Amino acid sequence: SAATASADPVASGAVPSSESDQDESSDDDLPKWDPDGPTAEELASKAFLAPPDAKPLTEQGRLWVDLSRRRVYVDGYVALKRGPLEMFACPVGTKEHESIVAALARSREVHAALLAVEATPGAPVRFRPEFSPPTGLVIRVWVCWYDTDNQFHVVDARQWIEDLETEKAMAAEWVFAGSGFWEDPDDKREYYRADSGDMICVSNFQSAMVDVAIPSSADAGSLRFVPFESKIPEPDTPVRLVLTPVPIATDSPDGPSEAKKPELPTARDVPRKK
Repeated sequence: SAATASADPVASGAVPSSESDQDESSDDDLPKWDPDGPTAEELASKAFLAPPDAKPLTEQGRLWVDLSRRRVYVDGYVALKRGPLEMFACPVGTKEHESIVAALARSREVHAALLAVEATPGAPVRFRPEFSPPTGLVIRVWVCWYDTDNQFHVVDARQWIEDLETEKAMAAEWVFAGSGFWEDPDDKREYYRADSGDMICVSNFQSAMVDVAIPSSADAGSLRFVPFESKIPEPDTPVRLVLTPVPIATDSPDGPSEAKKPELPTARDVPRKK
């Protein structure tokens, strides 16, 4: 069960041993957002306290898991509310120019966190010999924030994404595609492909950790999704993302019980300093 799963992604095998034996050099540190001002970590740390009953997974960054509730929490900030869109969320310091949220964790760390809450990865999109959409367990993503009047808000993250074909919020589900690894021919080390930016995508990428489960081109002239500008707070607004796997419907006519359906986050999950 989720309550007995290991919270240590290395000990549980959530990341390969080649990834757990990380080089401690500075270039392996979490990228900084703005070296001339407050870092993104500092911004999020001042905005929110750690979620209650959750275990931190990284010494740097802002990533936690709650095994009993099967939740992954990751802090970040609004990076984009207008312009071409290929991701909903990217790791800070990667693709903020085409992602609504910059997240304060590496994609491989969020992948490990999803495994710890018993999310099952599938396979990334394939384009040849014929198109095959990404597969994997559906992941619900919520985004939480406080407005300028200190009022708490939480929405399904898809509400921040406009589908140009329907002129409504994105309806397609996100699935845990799982990305993959590549080996650097120079240092012979394996690297997680989604660490380059493809954390939660709205255009299909073979490197995506979480991808939209429909055909969605990454060609500049064929992008299907854009930020839903009227629904997104101002850039630099701190946010907390809550990711949880969605139970698979059974053959029972009742499907998953209400108790097993993902629970909407509340202000309790995003405490603030008094």
